Amino acid sequence: MEQTGNPSQVLNFLRLPVKIDYKVIETYLQKKLKGEYISKTDKDGKVSNYAEIQSIALEKSYKDGYDIAVQVKFKTLTTIFKNKEGVIEFYAALELDKAEQQLGVIDFTLNGTSNNWLFNNAIESIANTFMHDKIKNKMQFDLRPEIEKKLPSINEKMEHPMEVSNGIYISGNLRSFLVENIQFMESHMLIFVDFEGGIGLDIKKLDF
Repeated sequence: MEQTGNPSQVLNFLRLPVKIDYKVIETYLQKKLKGEYISKTDKDGKVSNYAEIQSIALEKSYKDGYDIAVQVKFKTLTTIFKNKEGVIEFYAALELDKAEQQLGVIDFTLNGTSNNWLFNNAIESIANTFMHDKIKNKMQFDLRPEIEKKLPSINEKMEHPMEVSNGIYISGNLRSFLVENIQFMESHMLIFVDFEGGIGLDIKKLDF
């Protein structure tokens, strides 16, 4: 039987769940979208601003067929509907592209609400184009850079055996990874990542 005393020289796999709170994504969208205008460009290229985004909120969607719900609060800018407040609710279905390691929007729907029926009809039509161009595109997440940032610190810790349970230690070196699956939980997303590397368990105590 072939023997090796160094687990980092034997390739194997380790699946780890990576937790990302919806608040983290919400903060990201706030930075990208707060202060943006809900606008429309006519055939001559003239841009008309209809509303300004005031805030963004994000949570798990309870609408069938959609994973997350994004609430966009806005203030109107037009002459007829000046300084009125309203809300656009954006429901998105997300899908993981394993080949590209990207998470993106594959489908969405929206509802617009304010205190004015006429404005609701107008803003929903304009917001549909805006949401497609702005929010849908900004919700394309490349997962590789974020996970790659974590690898050096994980490997630094794994250079020395870490006790993961009473008397059980893990050590080794992670070399590559693949995002395998994503689950949408109540307050966060769970991203399941398969790491490849030399990983070993050292059992120093058995307690049954």
